[in-house]
Amino acid sequence: MLSRTAEGLFWLGRSMERADNVARFLEAGQRLHAMSGKSHLPGSEWAAILIAAGCRSTFPGDLETASAQDAIRHLVLDPDNPSSIMSCFANARANARAQRGAISAETWAAANDAWREGRALLDRDCAPRYLSSTLERMRRFTALFRGAVSATMLNDERLSFLRLGELIERADATARLLDVKYHVLMPDAHPIGSGMDQLQWDNLLRASGTRTAYRWVYHKPVDSRLVIDFLLLNTRTPRSFLYCVESAAQELEYLHAGGAAGRDSLDQVLAMRDDLQSIGVDGIIDYGLHEYLTTLVIRSNTLALSIGTDFGFQPIIIGEAETQVQ
Repeated sequence: MLSRTAEGLFWLGRSMERADNVARFLEAGQRLHAMSGKSHLPGSEWAAILIAAGCRSTFPGDLETASAQDAIRHLVLDPDNPSSIMSCFANARANARAQRGAISAETWAAANDAWREGRALLDRDCAPRYLSSTLERMRRFTALFRGAVSATMLNDERLSFLRLGELIERADATARLLDVKYHVLMPDAHPIGSGMDQLQWDNLLRASGTRTAYRWVYHKPVDSRLVIDFLLLNTRTPRSFLYCVESAAQELEYLHAGGAAGRDSLDQVLAMRDDLQSIGVDGIIDYGLHEYLTTLVIRSNTLALSIGTDFGFQPIIIGEAETQVQ
């Protein structure tokens, strides 16, 4: 396979996944914003969402005083923000168009339809009364894209590169979403285990789309340790960091079996998998959740760069590798 084809498919998968994840960040921001007036939390929830989305350097104003409307518009419509939903759909469509010979007709149609829908968005669609329906509509297009890929793409190296982009982006977003708790939801005012603390963790599960699955697995009320275990270490939920890393390892093992210039990316993903399998929740908490999540985000972005080096392209990381304010 040509390197430019591998690169285009990698970014097709990553861009569509990022659009979905930005919508999830915005849903989390909406809930945190609604909670802030009732719980006397500082009005920094939108700063945390912008940081989590990797937009510290792209947001034109002061993060700490970011208004809901400015943050939402930046994450949905801003063409100068490579992480905005509109930009992600445009980037995905450009890569799909360039690689039409390497993807199915249904995959191309799904990417093209998402771009057309994103291009038609207006400022009104970001208004509070319309935002929920807008985000639901955008996520429906990303779901249709994933369905087209899984139902119509041949299981070969083309699908592997597309899946690698999707998996790395999803793992990165899961770590960033969990770290929102560090920035906005610290337990100073609401101790760990309090009703408000549980509600905050519950909101993160909702934003990740795993609240129902969490209850199926644990059959217990929301608990911070179990949420950490579920979103980082559980191998049955497709949104957990370990699930993404294990799946990425399988794709890289397949690709490297066919020959590659280097195997640094495979060594990295296997090391990440082994570390995650051995650390456990207690190890993560002892390490420091925020510090551990920051390490995971940096390692996932380093892995993306190594994939490009091994297979002859150099992906540019959208957003910030060193995610969060220290």
